Order: sequence, then C-alpha cells, then structure tokens
Amino acid sequence: MKKEQSAIKEKKYIKATNATREALLNAFFMLAHKEKIYQITIREITELANYNHATFYRYFVDIYALIDYAEYEFLRDMRKTIEETCNESQFGERQFFEAMIRCFRKNEYRVSVLLSEENRSHFLRKISENTTNSINRPDFNEPKKRAIRNIYFYGIFYAISVNLQSREALPDEDLLNIIQNLFDNWYRPEMDLND
Repeated sequence: MKKEQSAIKEKKYIKATNATREALLNAFFMLAHKEKIYQITIREITELANYNHATFYRYFVDIYALIDYAEYEFLRDMRKTIEETCNESQFGERQFFEAMIRCFRKNEYRVSVLLSEENRSHFLRKISENTTNSINRPDFNEPKKRAIRNIYFYGIFYAISVNLQSREALPDEDLLNIIQNLFDNWYRPEMDLND
C-alpha cells in the first residue's frame, strides 16, 4: 500500500515539475518572439509564467541553461523522429530530410527562436554535430570526409532554417529536391571519391 502511494505521489510530482518547467519555457518563447533572446530577463520570464525567481532557479541556472535545455529537447525530438522514420543506411537521403523538415515544422514556434540571428550559428552547429554523431560511421572522422560532411549538413540545416523563417519560402517538396540533388551529385560522389 505504501509503495503504491509513494508511486502515485512521485508521478504527481513529476507531472507538476514538467508543467512548471514547460510554463517557464513557454514564457521564455513568448517573450523571445518580441525581443532578443539574450536580453530577456529571468524577472520577465517568472512574471509572465506567474512563478517566483526561486522556482526558475530550481530548474535553470540562468537563461543560457534554459536555452540549452530547449535545444536539447528539440534535438531529442529530432533524433526520435529520425529513428522512427529512417534506418542508418538512409542517413542523408530524402527520407531522412523529410523527417528533419517534419520535426522542424512540428517545433516551428520554438525553432524560430532557437534559430534567431543571435543563436543561429550555435544551434545549427549543435544540430549538425548531433545528427552526424548519431550515425556510427568511423570514416566520418577522416579530415576530408569530415569537411565534406560539415559543409553539406551545416549548409542543408541552414537552408532549412532560412526557408522556415522566410516569407517567400520554397515549398518543402522543392527544398527536398534541391537537397536530394546535392546529395546525389555532390555529397555522395565526394564521399566515395575520398574512400
């Protein structure tokens, strides 16, 4: 009986903890759509979320930790989406990038903030590193292949991010055709050439 009660209390605590963290994140993202992300104060976040400063510090050390957590959440969701959709042999192919674009679209509200001007380079580097590190390919560490991989993936993720934020965006299908063309006509031949 005590174990059941303890388990119920723990589930309620976890649910409340997740809800509080989510409320703080939502407040941050609401503010970030109005001002630069690194100018947002903890006071603004806690007032909007209707919590006190101590609550914020229970979850995050500072704004940078909150942003890191939001990035981590997106990367985790991206990895899950890719794992559910693609196998390792499809890494870098059309199905892989379809899954990526779906993930970006699903998280568009938050991603548009994480890819804002002041955070774009940092976040794109994380996305690129996270994606390529999740593929177990030792040959990726050779200097030429690493350079090819970095140019291709960083460029692709940059194009996806700019397209998501553009008022005159390409349809996803057209963007996927460009990505596939680069993969077939530049990336794959360059990687094969350097085997």
